[in-house]
Amino acid sequence: MLKIACLSICDIWVVGLIHKGIFMSNKRVFWIDSLKGILMMLVVLGHTIQYIFVDSFDNNHVWNYIYSFHMPAFMAVSGWLSYRVGGGKNRLSIIIRRFQQLIVPYFAWEMIYRLLNGNLSGESLIKIFTHPYYWFLWVLFFIIVTFQFGDWLSVKYKIKQEIIIILLGLMFTAIMVIGEVRIFGFQFIAYYYVFYILGYYIHKYPKFLLSSNFCLIVMVVIWAIMAWFWNMHELPPFLVSIPLPKAMMQYSYRFITGMIAIYVILCVAPKFMNIVSIWNKPLIELGKISLGIYVVHLLLIPYITHFIVSFTNCFGTAIIISFVFAVAISWMIVWLFGKWNLTSKLLLGKS
Repeated sequence: MLKIACLSICDIWVVGLIHKGIFMSNKRVFWIDSLKGILMMLVVLGHTIQYIFVDSFDNNHVWNYIYSFHMPAFMAVSGWLSYRVGGGKNRLSIIIRRFQQLIVPYFAWEMIYRLLNGNLSGESLIKIFTHPYYWFLWVLFFIIVTFQFGDWLSVKYKIKQEIIIILLGLMFTAIMVIGEVRIFGFQFIAYYYVFYILGYYIHKYPKFLLSSNFCLIVMVVIWAIMAWFWNMHELPPFLVSIPLPKAMMQYSYRFITGMIAIYVILCVAPKFMNIVSIWNKPLIELGKISLGIYVVHLLLIPYITHFIVSFTNCFGTAIIISFVFAVAISWMIVWLFGKWNLTSKLLLGKS
């Protein structure tokens, strides 16, 4: 009877963890991996559209919908995962580990990219630092360093963490908007830092997550309308006549659009994606290797799209075929790199 009671208690505990969205398998969260898998497919699809339409991609509504939230959501997921109860106690070890996971592959792939493009000039090598091609790895690392620095300041000077972290975000945003600083990836660091801390604090304060399906549906509708008018370089037509600085209006619109999408995603994903099923398992597996898919597909997508477009004049067909090829070939290459310890560490950031 005691054994049965203990098993029942364990079953209830596991079910409770699953309901709360924190059940892990081998220290992984199912819904996080599944979400990363979906986001990575959107990354590949976005780049496929970009390389097929070339000069007009940023006027494509599908592309704008994807770009209105997919990379901000990736940053928010990273922020969500970075939250630990009790705060950071081993900041240096976190930075070293993330350097190995992000910066080592970053430099390796930047060199491969420039080697394949026949451009290893001094100017090109300097651009590895000033204008990163694999910007996501570079930016995420320095966002993590910035966050850890802010957390250290809050402990050292006994100031509430939220105050320091948010002040850093406001300072970065002000420099980005007013100064238009576009070197060393700063514009990306400043922009995506906001979404990183959003994910972190949504995890820290889950009580602020909505449970009302009606409210979530309303937010989805609002995001869908805002994303329809979203443009990376232009203001929506209905905001053009407002007498405020254009840069401030543009970044505000982009921030709000991305934040709404991220908030809804982090409300919904733990409820509906924290399972292993026939439809969800491939997404989970893809999410586990999302970094590898990102770096490999960026190298392949220009060649794949060019090859497919040479065989068909139908843009829809070219997008679908190029997308499938890019995901499948990238997956196989990542699987192959994962077989060897050296390539796994150097190119995929595995420890």
